[in-house]
Amino acid sequence: MEKNRADVVICGANYVLSSEKSEERIKDIAKMVDEELRATSKALNVNPNYKAAVLTALNIAEKLMDNTDMTLKLQTENYQLDNDVKHYIQLWEQSKKQVTDLKDKMSSEVDRQTQNSEDQKKLQEKLVEMENAYFDLQMENVNLKNELKSIKRLNSSEDEF
Repeated sequence: MEKNRADVVICGANYVLSSEKSEERIKDIAKMVDEELRATSKALNVNPNYKAAVLTALNIAEKLMDNTDMTLKLQTENYQLDNDVKHYIQLWEQSKKQVTDLKDKMSSEVDRQTQNSEDQKKLQEKLVEMENAYFDLQMENVNLKNELKSIKRLNSSEDEF
């Protein structure tokens, strides 16, 4: 990859820096170092020197490590969230399948109940027919009994003659 160069000023000193990063990014980095070094020098109440540079480097290293820790924490949380999303998607898919299965069962049950209702109507019709036939047989039985009585009376009156 091509190296880029940038002229920068850190605490009044000129530097020529080269990096694979863009010239603008190199200048942003140098600006951050300049600001950190000036802040450290101001806190120490001294002009920028070796001691201020070392403390500035420590401050920047601390921020870098804090950011690294935060990045690791966020990556861990992101991994957990990805796993949670996968889990909930799996639950969602299972729920959709259960709903589909229940709809199919309900449809089958409705069909079965419809068939049972039709069968019940047929049985009720057959029952009415059988009740009517039973009633007809009872009436015929009564008529036959009456006819038998009549025949017996006739027979008994003929015997008397």
